[in-house]
Amino acid sequence: MIKLNLTIEKDIKFAFEASIAEKAILKVLKEKGLEGIFEVDLKFVSVQEIHTLNREYRDKDKPTDVISFPIHEKVDASTPQPVLLGDIVICPEMAEEKIEKLIEHSTLHLLGFHHKED
Repeated sequence: MIKLNLTIEKDIKFAFEASIAEKAILKVLKEKGLEGIFEVDLKFVSVQEIHTLNREYRDKDKPTDVISFPIHEKVDASTPQPVLLGDIVICPEMAEEKIEKLIEHSTLHLLGFHHKED
């Protein structure tokens, strides 16, 4: 069984259905065979805000579409419950892909999966 506690914050005007984010995150958790209680914070921000975050946390002085801030290095069945996965920050204006795909991709990062190894 999977239980998801999702918090959504919007610093900008942006129409978005919470069920889309829930579906995307649950899809990744199920695909990775995880069960338990998981918490994710999802935030939608402006181009200026994502640029600032990208510069401060990734040393990249440009805006991006999404940044993941995982709490754990890797999440698996042995991670103590409930699991605070971390934060997903999305700039809808920069997002060229569907928001749902960005959320799925970011959830993989929160679980500890990264581009080079996976």
